[in-house]
Order: sequence, then structure tokens, then C-alpha cells
Amino acid sequence: MKKFKNLLVLILVLILLLSTAACTKNSVSETVDETEDSEEIKQETVEEKFPLTITDFLGREVTIEKEAERIISLAPSVTELLYALGVGDRLVGVTEYDDYPAEVVELPKVGGYEGANVEAIISQEPDLVLASNYSGREEMEAIESMGIPVIVLDAVNMNQTFESVRLLAQITGTEDQGKEIINEMQAQINEVKEKVEGLPRVDVYYLLMLDGNYTAGKGTFIDELISIAGGNNIVEEEGWPQYSVEELVKKNPDVIITSPNAANIEDIKNAEGFKETDAIKNGNIFVVSDENILVRASNRIVLGLKEVAKYLHPEVFE
Repeated sequence: MKKFKNLLVLILVLILLLSTAACTKNSVSETVDETEDSEEIKQETVEEKFPLTITDFLGREVTIEKEAERIISLAPSVTELLYALGVGDRLVGVTEYDDYPAEVVELPKVGGYEGANVEAIISQEPDLVLASNYSGREEMEAIESMGIPVIVLDAVNMNQTFESVRLLAQITGTEDQGKEIINEMQAQINEVKEKVEGLPRVDVYYLLMLDGNYTAGKGTFIDELISIAGGNNIVEEEGWPQYSVEELVKKNPDVIITSPNAANIEDIKNAEGFKETDAIKNGNIFVVSDENILVRASNRIVLGLKEVAKYLHPEVFE
């Protein structure tokens, strides 16, 4: 009787083990099927999306026949955004100006001080070129004549930077990541706005280069960042003008912010006109940590905004 019971227990255990194994096999099979279905759906979605027609910053309608896997970036800001979107591995060429993130230094250089190198670009066999207004009209037309789509992205303010993110996300199929980037940028901008709201506005002068006294005027990112950060750019001219020393003394800024490449800080403090300003007298001269976070139309521009805000209103940004 005891032997019979032991045999019965053994049989029940075997049945249980076999049932478990069968369930596990079915579960694995179902998981594989679900993964394959997910990949098929994803592929179908990509195929349905293309050909894709984009209106670039020049107002041109550009059609992309298939999802780009080999991308050339001719603007450091665009390069940064592609990495932020998680598709930096699709880049096959950048410019000599590209330095962020660190891994871009390993990529082939296809443009620089002398403009875009068409031969170097073509040799990388790209299926998409992302250019700027400085990439060269003739060079871009030559690339397009070979059947390679060229999209020009050239943001000069915050709203256009958001548009660059949106377009790049659409082109690369990373819409969710694009929305996250835009939402995070807007949240940080709003945080700065809330902190400086109601505070006295600070008169600011940005020194780009001491030799020639070049500065940042209206219509530049730096002008917009100063304004959002609770400041007032004393320069009323557009773009990057030379500013007279007499006008600098007359406007008498409360704060002077300088590029890391402007000049030696002591030379600036002792320069004619500068040394007469309240900014120098009160020790309110600041050198930005990285000029690129003030001038590149990427998600890092909010880092520049926070840095400027701390210079202007340290009392609320400790």
C-alpha cells in the first residue's frame, strides 16, 4: 500500500512538472509571437509614414522617401539634438565645429571653415543631409542634384528651437522623445520666469570680443536669454555689432557678461570705458562657462539661460 502511495505521488509530481514546462513553453512562444507582432507593427508604421514631406526653415517642401539611417549634420546644434533624441548613431558626418557630445570628435568631418565639402559628404553615402544657412547654397544644390534630400534647420530663437526638435523627431521617428525634450525645456524656462517675476530688471552688456568691442544685439539668442532671465540688453542694434565705448559708458550696465574668448578678464576690467561702468566697479563681471550653451539652438540652451539668470539675480538662484 505504501509503495502504491509513493508511486502515486511520483506520478502526480511528474504531471505537475510536465504541465509547468508546457505552460512555460507556451508563455515563451506567446512572448516571441508578441515581440514579432510588435516589430511588424513598428515596421508597418515606418513604411506608412514614408515618403514624408517636410517644410524646412527656408519654406521649401522636401520629400524624404525612406527613414534616414545615414545622416550628415552640417550644424552643431542639429548634431546635439540628434544625440538628445537618441539617434546619434545614425550620424556619418559632421563639421569641424562639432564638439558635443564627446563622441562626435570620432565622426568624419565633412565641413568647416571653408564650408561644406561636397566630395566628403557624398563619400559617406548619406540618405539625408541636415544643413544650415551657412552650409552653402551651391554645395547643397549639388548634393540635391544627386538625389539626396537636404533639409535646412536654422533656429535663431527658442520657439524655432522647439520647431527644430519637432521636425527632427518627426524625421527620425522619435516623436515621444521630442515631446519629452520640449516639455523639459519649457519647464525649465518657466521655472526661471517664475523666479524673476516681479524683480527689478538688470541692465546687461554681453561682450563677445574686446578687440573691436563686439557684442550681442537684438535678434540673437543671447538677447532673448537676457530678457527671459530678468535682464535688459542695453544694445539696441540687431545681430552682432561693434559697440562704441562712449555708448557703453552712457548706458552704464549693471552687469557685464563675457564670452570665454573675449579677452583676459583683467584686461576687460581695465579697458577704457569698461572700468567706468557700475558693473566693473561693483565686481559684476562674469565669464560664461561655455559660450555654446548661449548660442547653439539645442536643448542645452536652457543651461545657458540658468547661468545668465544666476548672474543677474543671484538672490533667487543660490
